[in-house]
Amino acid sequence: MKIEKKNEPKAKIQLITGNAFRIETAPHLPKLHQVCVSVAKRGSFKTTAISNLLRMYKETGTMERICILSPTFHSNIKILEQLNIRPEDIWDDIDDTSVVDKIRSICDEERDDFIRYKKLKANYDKIMNQIDDGLLPMTGEYDDYLMDYYDVSRNTFRMPEPKYKCYLQGRPPVVSVIMDDVSGGAICNSKALVKLVKTHRHIAPTYDGGAVGVSLYFLVQTYKAQNGLNKSIRSQITTALIGRSRCADEMKVIAESFAGEISPETFLSVHHEATKDSPHDFLFVDLHPKQPYQQFRKNFDQYLIVNENGVK
Repeated sequence: MKIEKKNEPKAKIQLITGNAFRIETAPHLPKLHQVCVSVAKRGSFKTTAISNLLRMYKETGTMERICILSPTFHSNIKILEQLNIRPEDIWDDIDDTSVVDKIRSICDEERDDFIRYKKLKANYDKIMNQIDDGLLPMTGEYDDYLMDYYDVSRNTFRMPEPKYKCYLQGRPPVVSVIMDDVSGGAICNSKALVKLVKTHRHIAPTYDGGAVGVSLYFLVQTYKAQNGLNKSIRSQITTALIGRSRCADEMKVIAESFAGEISPETFLSVHHEATKDSPHDFLFVDLHPKQPYQQFRKNFDQYLIVNENGVK
C-alpha cells in the first residue's frame, strides 16, 4: 500500500498561547498550581516535607493561604505552625464531603477580594482628582468605593492597603490545601473531590482569563489501595514525594506512573539512590520541571540527574 501526502496550508492548527502553570515561583521551586502526592509509611517524612515545601513558597512570596484536612492535625501542630494556618481553615472530619464546598468558597472569597482591590486601584486616581477639584463624588458610579478610601485615623483619603502583597503584582492569592490521612474517608473518593482535582487550576475565575485556582497536597501511606486515592485523582498528579517501600507491586505501579521518559527500571534505581541513606529521605519527582535536570531530586535540595550510564 502506498500513501500519498498533500498539504493543506489553509487548515494548519494555530496554537493558543498560555501556561497551565500561571503562577511565577522561585527558580528552585516547582510550578504552581500543582497536585502533589506524598507516599510513605507512617512516621516517615510526609508532614514535615510538605510543610517545608509550603514554607518555602511562603518565604518566596508565592503562597498566601493554606488549608488542611486532617484527623491528626493537632498531633502535628508543632510541624505545621510555621505555615500560620487560620483556625477556620482547619478541618478534621474526613467523612465530611462538604469540605470541598468550603474550599471552593474560600477560593471565591479570595477572588472577590482581589477583584474589588483591582477596582479600588483603578478608580482611586479618578476619585482623588474629583476631590481635589472640589467635586466630592457623594453620588455616582464611585459610591461603593468612596468610604473605602477614607482613613479615619488620619482624617484623609488614601488608597487602602492590600490584603496580600501579591495584589501589587497584579495576581490573586495562591491557595493550597493539605489532605493528610484522608484514605478511607468518604471525601477521598467523593465525586466532589474528584471534580475539584480535575478543575483545580480553573476554580474561582477572575474573568480576565485567569483564576485563583488551588494546589492540592495528598499525604498517603500507600499509592494505590482499595480505599486510597481515586484513579481519576492519581491521573492529575504533577509532583510526588516517594519514600521507601517494601511492596514491590506498589513500587512497580509508582515507577510506571512517574518514570516519564526513562524506563521504570531506571526509575527504581533513581528511587533507591534517593532513599538508601535514611527512612526519612524521599525521591521528589516533578513531571513538569522548569529545567530537565529538575525532574528528580533527593529530598528537595539535591538534584539526581539521569544520564545514559544511570544516576549522575
